[in-house]
Amino acid sequence: MDLAKRAPLTIFLLGTFLWAWALWGYWVFAMPPGGLVVTPAFILCAIIGGLAPSLTAIAVSWHIAGRPEVRRLIGDLGNWRATPLNYVLALGIFPLVTLVSMLLQPLILGPLKPVDPAIIAMALIWPIMAALGEELGWRGFMFPRLIGRFGLIGAALIVGPIWGIWHLPADYIALKAYGDLFWLAFLVNGPFVLTAHALVMAWLWRRSGGNLLLMVLYHFSVTASAMLTPAGGQDWTGLASAAFTAILLWIVAIGLWLTPAAARR
Repeated sequence: MDLAKRAPLTIFLLGTFLWAWALWGYWVFAMPPGGLVVTPAFILCAIIGGLAPSLTAIAVSWHIAGRPEVRRLIGDLGNWRATPLNYVLALGIFPLVTLVSMLLQPLILGPLKPVDPAIIAMALIWPIMAALGEELGWRGFMFPRLIGRFGLIGAALIVGPIWGIWHLPADYIALKAYGDLFWLAFLVNGPFVLTAHALVMAWLWRRSGGNLLLMVLYHFSVTASAMLTPAGGQDWTGLASAAFTAILLWIVAIGLWLTPAAARR
């Protein structure tokens, strides 16, 4: 029995989780207790682990149907035929949510912590690596295979939590200074907010006819915004800051799906 052909999503998820968690899991134990220490070895493992969804999708696609299927998967990134408005939406929705959150938070929650200069340096390349390393898998391979059975919203509500849980080792490394608040911080920064992102991306997918390039651009905007925006510290203030932005995004995601245009499609 060829399990990859009979259950491609199962093999995709196994490969994606085992690959990334093996690399990131090492740093869960190797990272000093004081917090994140960025070294060349850590960056290399973080990048290679982050490529797991896309490269696993390519490998499974090759096994299922060979070069034509891989060409189709990768070729979807070359679909530049989107309206200017769709490009604006893909690149602008979350930065706008982030900007509104950043302007409101000091009035509600108090001062925000400036961005670490080391993070700014990483933001020059990390967002595009994250977007390309993941979206061939999540939205190029997994999401379309779920739409037929669960619909766009149902598929997004499945991909979102899985996408968030996949980040667990990486989030533990980045958020472990939260201490006893870690699991709340992880749920807010992982499955909760990424499920909202998945709904926004499903909405973009629908209005663009399944344009994978727009998914990559949206993911790019999410990572870049997260890295370049001031936030609270790794305590209750940071948790409240992340939750505030996540709730704003959920309001936007639900609002997009309730628009008359969405209802007509």
